[in-house]
Amino acid sequence: MRGMSEPIVELVDFSGVAPLQGAPWTGPRRDYVSPGLADPGLMKAFPSLAEGDVAELQWPYLRKDAPHIWRRDLRGKRNPYIGVLSLDEATLLHNNALPFKGKRGLEIGCHYGWSTAHLVAAGVDLDVIDPALGHEDQMADVRASLAKVREARLWAGFSPSVVPAVRAYGGDPWSFAFIDGYHEGEAPANDARAVLPLLAEDALVMFHDLVSPHVAAGLAVFADAGWSVGLYNTMQVMGAAWRGAAKPVAHVADKDMPAPQGEHLRRFAMLSQAGA
Repeated sequence: MRGMSEPIVELVDFSGVAPLQGAPWTGPRRDYVSPGLADPGLMKAFPSLAEGDVAELQWPYLRKDAPHIWRRDLRGKRNPYIGVLSLDEATLLHNNALPFKGKRGLEIGCHYGWSTAHLVAAGVDLDVIDPALGHEDQMADVRASLAKVREARLWAGFSPSVVPAVRAYGGDPWSFAFIDGYHEGEAPANDARAVLPLLAEDALVMFHDLVSPHVAAGLAVFADAGWSVGLYNTMQVMGAAWRGAAKPVAHVADKDMPAPQGEHLRRFAMLSQAGA
């Protein structure tokens, strides 16, 4: 049996995957919030977030040429190199969730609750699925962070298998979803396939890390199902899928943010306006 001090998901060997091309950003890194978007100011609720050196990171889909600060949560001892959304990405997530205040939402993959806090601060009635919540210390840490903002229903389980059971807990379908779980292989697409039939007619879904072709395959599930889809030019590229009366918010990219690269992204329209 896996010890509780060990990670739920094994670390992946990326030695055979070519890293992204592009000269690393050499200037001082910074936080950024798009004009027109509201920052809920949640950094103070996460004193355990620390700036990291992207040069040390081996994940091949990290955009080291992006100018924004990369952070990790120091409470993450089992997988210490898991990053969190940049401030640009977190505020974008928050603002896209604001129209769904009081409606039911889903998050797949919460880590230590940084993204979760931005969703509940928007007033979403949130279900959160993450197998790492099966670690008692991590569940307690996430609860402690959310206690400073607003509670969510936390489910320790693996997606996509637990998704239908979580959906059945409440009467309303999910109107908003953030899919940011396991990023490798078929996992993002399988999460998308599980969530797709359980959403409201007016719904918006977001993804993080579309720099990875595996994650982009999750967004493609919605495109193939007839949803409108698009990309936000953020540090790791975020994606949105929407239908009905739901609409993604406008976003102005940092003027120094490089354009997303990759054949797997060519089919998706760009939602971000170029920064001046």
